[in-house]
Formats: sequence, structure tokens, C-alpha cells
Amino acid sequence: MTWIADLYETYEANQDQIGQILIRRNQQFSLLPVGHAYRNVQIEMQITPDGECFDARVLSKEEMPTIIPVTEASGGRTSSPVPHPLHDGLKYVAGDFDQYVDAKKKKPTPHEMYMEQLRRWSDHDPRLMGVYRYLQKNRLIKDLVEKKILFLDDNGKLLPKWSKEMTDKLGYKPAIFDVLAGSQDSAMIRFTIHDPRGNKNELLLWENPEIVKSATKEFIGGQEGIDYVTGKPMPVTESHASGLRYGGDMAKLISANDATNFTYRGRFTDKTQVAGVGYEVSQKAHNALKWLISKQGIIRDGRVYLVWGKSLPERFTPMAGGLDFFDEDDDLEEDSGIPQTQEEFAKLLKSAIYGKNENLAIDDRVNIMILDNATPGRIGILYYNSTDQKQYLTRIELWQQQAAWRHTYFVNKQPRHYYGAPNLYDIAKAAFGENANDRVLNNATTALFTCVVENKKVPYDLMSKLAHRVSNPASFEQNWQWRKALEISCSMVNNYFFRDKGGCSVSLDKERNERNYLFGRLLAVSHVLENEVLKNQGASGRSTSAERYMNAFSMHPVKTWMIIRKNLQPYIDRLRPNQKVFYDKLFSEIMDQFNPGTYIDKSLDGRYLLGYYSQEYAIYHKQPVKEEEE
Repeated sequence: MTWIADLYETYEANQDQIGQILIRRNQQFSLLPVGHAYRNVQIEMQITPDGECFDARVLSKEEMPTIIPVTEASGGRTSSPVPHPLHDGLKYVAGDFDQYVDAKKKKPTPHEMYMEQLRRWSDHDPRLMGVYRYLQKNRLIKDLVEKKILFLDDNGKLLPKWSKEMTDKLGYKPAIFDVLAGSQDSAMIRFTIHDPRGNKNELLLWENPEIVKSATKEFIGGQEGIDYVTGKPMPVTESHASGLRYGGDMAKLISANDATNFTYRGRFTDKTQVAGVGYEVSQKAHNALKWLISKQGIIRDGRVYLVWGKSLPERFTPMAGGLDFFDEDDDLEEDSGIPQTQEEFAKLLKSAIYGKNENLAIDDRVNIMILDNATPGRIGILYYNSTDQKQYLTRIELWQQQAAWRHTYFVNKQPRHYYGAPNLYDIAKAAFGENANDRVLNNATTALFTCVVENKKVPYDLMSKLAHRVSNPASFEQNWQWRKALEISCSMVNNYFFRDKGGCSVSLDKERNERNYLFGRLLAVSHVLENEVLKNQGASGRSTSAERYMNAFSMHPVKTWMIIRKNLQPYIDRLRPNQKVFYDKLFSEIMDQFNPGTYIDKSLDGRYLLGYYSQEYAIYHKQPVKEEEE
């Protein structure tokens, strides 16, 4: 149970963060106390110590997330009626619920179960007696209707939904219908103890530290047993928390409620024989996981990628591209427009990781986890690893160097460039397309994720898929999309073939005589030549022969090159004399570099893309050809 032990230790190490409100992506969250959970609450009621309703209001969407106490059973409740200790839905807190909602009546009712539980707690904590006395009057919905919080239909029942016609008739749309996802009877209520003498001593029951401690002490659950995580005797639990990824997430990591099929039959006679987890340990571990996911987890279509460590900056994640490691004021590209060399980039990367964080290369533990749901009610750990921080950062650094290439991004629609590895999710989308199945993209991202944290080279099938897709520029809707995929493909090809050889530089290597690289250079020269003539003719939007035949060229380079070269002749004839000399010389230099027996019609691998990109870049970034003086 390494993962749950690590999460438990994380909770214990962050006790000072309990209840501290944080905001990420406009979502409020905090590290929850034991026996507490986040729920979206729509209505707040102010109750006096004497048990009278002073006021009520509808909460805004920003105020709705509320930390409420839960019991062992209610924390993971589904369809069965199990009441929360205090703040809860209408069918639990309203004694007059059956008067306003048509529902099947079962004994005991949810309200009766709720009231019995609240009575026991209020006997031990008199501060809750005002709420209990008020709810005994069985008029909660009536009061909310009178205060125009809830609304009835012509039959005196809660209005199921609001219509535009009602807005025209009333002149406004009630606030409750803006914050509820369902009908009015699904609303949740939270309570405040209002001091009639003024608001200074108003008791906010959902965030008062003493009430939190009282609830934890009152409702700590479980029967005595051995906790397999700590090895200590304590109350153990069979019901574990849900809501790990978001508020309405019902998937659980630990569950064994299927006693009729084959969950544990044949090996054990009872689920408690499998393992025992202490209630407090389970609560702390699950609350730590929720907090970490909200704080720094990356969620892609339901799959969670999470890395955490005691002193690890949150941005140092395997998912990140090279650009994510640098601040806005870091010099990512030289003024001359020439991309940085492998050595320069390595120096800049090391400075970005360690320069301002001198104590990062230490032996603290870093935990790595990937989660995804198998069914709506079950979530599983696809990957878990724990390593020391020094090794983790070293592997991040190696990946960024070994998968480095020149990449383009846009700021205010203006292209800018950086040198490094691409974002993992961008790699998956480049390989399979923007509209690929979510699970396909997630599986590809997960495979890449493990390559980073385990220092493995990119899988051959993924590298080949990228190269094959990039070899068909016509399959991309926009040219910039193809250019982005080309740069990503070059990164992966560089990683697969050259990770142990110091990498392949973006700068053109005129001494490299590997056939794939040379064929790529030929294709790039053909493309630049034709594109230059088309641009001079005002037809720069047309695709070149190199682009149209790229896919065929990758499979039959010699045969296709003869076709491209023939199609290229009319464009060569339109060149200026000095340009003809330049391109003829370049073609001859490349052809002369082929070793005997390598200029054959055998299919190309992804390395030809490196030659293509570097040759094209070298031509576009050289001094322009000037007319010779006569």
C-alpha cells in the first residue's frame, strides 16, 4: 500500500494547510479535515440560538463550494438515503418535504434519520441546538417559499423548472434557478447561527474550527481492527471517499461491495480478510489526493497525471514542454534568429531548473501517479512510482535535452520560437489528430509520460505514426498545423535515433551522409525552390510538388524524386542566373554525398524529416542571393 502510505504522510506533513482556501482555474479548494467533504450548496439559512429563521439567501456560484462534515457512510453515499451530520439536501433537512414534493414514503424517512443523528450531536455540542430546534418545527420549505427563495406551482408543490414565460410574467428569473442543475428539491442547505444582537458573533457552522473538531470527534467511524497502512490498531472502515477529481465524481479507488459475484470469493470468505484500512488513515489519504489533484494535477478527459514532492515546484512535471520551464524574461532565442545549440539549451535548461532553486537536487521523495476510471463508479491507478527528487529532475532534464527541437508558438498572433521538447499531450494530438478518440490520446500521453519518468526512448510505433502523418501535409487543414506537427515529429525522431549520441542539431549537418537525411535535404531544396518562384508570381498559397508527393516520396524516394525533379524544371527555368547556379550546386553537393549502394528506392524512416527541416531552415536563414554586378 505504498501509494496510500505516501498520501497519508503527505497529509500529516501539511497539517498547517487544513482548511486554507486556495483557488486554481477559478475553482476553490482546500485540504479537508478528517470526516469532511466539499459539496456545492445553493442556499444559506441564518438561524437564531432560539431556533427561529432569521434570514435566507441564494449563494452565488463562487460561494457554493462548502466544506461540510460527513459520516463514514454518507461520505460515499450513492442512491441509498444516508444523511450528512448537518448541512444537507432538502429531503433530509426539511420536515415538510413531503408536503411540497411527491415522493415515495419509506420508514424511516431521510428526515427522521437526519434528525436522530443531529439530536445526538447537538446533545454533545449545544451550539447546534438552535438548528435542531428550528428543524423540529417542520417548516423549512414554507419559510423559504415565504422569503422567495423557493417557488411553488399552481398545485402548491415545488416548481420543477422555470420557464421564459414565467420570467415575462414575474419580471425576473429567481436566483435559485441560475445555480441549480436540477429541480428545486435537489437544493442543498447550509446553516449559520445568527446573533440577534449583531453580526460580529455570527457562527458560520461550515468553517468554524471548533465545529470542525466537534464533527470529527463525533463521527469518526469504523470498527476496531488493524490498519494495514500504519500497522496500528484503530477503527477501520469499509466505506472510502469518492469525489477525487471533482465534486460530482462518484468513482472510488477502494471498494468491495459486490458479495455475490467474484470480487473476493474463492480466496476469502469476507471482504475484511483482504485488507483493513483505518478510517482516519483513509480519510487523510483520500483528502490529500483530492487536494493534490486540485492543486497541481493535470486532468485530460478524466485521466489524472499527478506529481508531488515536499519541495518540488509544481511546474516541473513530465507533461510540460520546454517552454513551460522558462520565465517570460528568459532568452529563448538569440536575436540573430539562429536556434540555440544542444549545449546552449542544456545550460539554459539547467539554469531554469536549478538556478533559482539551489536546494532542489536533494534526496526528498517525489511521487508520480496516473489515475483513470474503469467504470463510472471505479477509478484505478494506472501508474505509480516513488523516486528521489534528484533522479526525477535529472530525468526531466534528460528528456528535455534528448527530445529537443526548434518549436514555434504564437504571442498576439506573432510567431516566436523556443528550443526544447514539446508538451506530451501535443505530441499525442500530432500523432493521432485533434479529433482522435480521447482514450487513444490518453494512452499515447501515458506511454510518453512513462518514457520521461523512467528515462526510456519514445516508442517506435508512436515515432513512426508521427512521421507517417507528417508525410501527408494534405491531411492538415492549415499549414501552421502541419508545421507544428513537423517540429514535434522531429523532436520524437531525434529522441528515438539520437538520444544516446548527443542529439541531432537543428543546424544543417553538411557532413552527414546518412541516406534518410540526404533524401530529406533533396526534398527541402525542391520545396524552397518552387515556393520561391510561386511567391514571385504571386501564387504563394499553392502547394509545391514536394508537398504533394511527400507521402509517395517517403515510400519510394528514388522513383518519386525523378517525378519531382521533372516537375521542377519549369520553375528552374524562371530563376535568375545566380539562383540557378546556387540551386544546381546545392543539388549536386547533396547527390555527391550518397555512399555507394545507398541511393536506392527503399522506404525512408523519420530521419528524412530532420534533413528536410534543417535544410529548409538553412536556406531560409542564409543571406539572400544578390544579383552579380556586371
